[in-house]
Amino acid sequence: MKNRNESCIAIGNFDGIHIGHDALIRRMIELSHETNRDSIIITFRFVKKDLKKSNYNIKYINSRNVKLKLLKSYSVTDIAEIELDDVISKYSPEQFIREILIDKYNAKNIVVGYNFTFGYKAGGNVNTLRELQDKYGYRVEEIYPVKYNGIAVSSTLVRNLLTEGKICDANNLLINKYTIFADEINVDFNKNIAFTDNKSSIVIPADGRYRILAGSKEMMVTIRTDRNGSVLIFDKKLEKNDDIVFLDRII
Repeated sequence: MKNRNESCIAIGNFDGIHIGHDALIRRMIELSHETNRDSIIITFRFVKKDLKKSNYNIKYINSRNVKLKLLKSYSVTDIAEIELDDVISKYSPEQFIREILIDKYNAKNIVVGYNFTFGYKAGGNVNTLRELQDKYGYRVEEIYPVKYNGIAVSSTLVRNLLTEGKICDANNLLINKYTIFADEINVDFNKNIAFTDNKSSIVIPADGRYRILAGSKEMMVTIRTDRNGSVLIFDKKLEKNDDIVFLDRII
């Protein structure tokens, strides 16, 4: 075991920090205060094309850099991003617990969502963590689903709402209103448009007209999508480094 402090760990992909993620992370932080242990958030980077959650196969609510920035806002001891490469992606669930959670991070409290899976071919889940907690000397806590209109809140639900243009519903689930950050899109400031191609890893809302905040200015943006990607057309001048915060869909 590496020489590091005992820790409380929250584990998840954490794409788009929604109210379910927030409950999980805050419970981990609460435990760290109660036990005087380090607070660590563990998230993942899916680098292999054959992994279901690779950005080759799924669009994300936030880019990798934005996700890490949002997680840092919780002011925990450490943010750990585990790269699921050819080696780690083939760890058995017990191997992941032993080599990552115990040997590397000295986990004593582990907080996960009700639908968390891990290990080779997602072979481990909350029950696996419970079964092995006495063997490895930690305690696991499961966060049950937070529901919205009777539906369990998940990143998949938020993605679906965004692709349907249901900005208000998505914003009700996210800790911060849905935002496309300046470094996530390409902007032509002369033409006052922005665009993403099909290789972009982020979700773009459905075609339509939206009320937004760009920096501190309220304006309108029209989204049009074709086979090559999406174009965002602004009705006012967009400034460099303006993040685009979606408020509502007009049409």
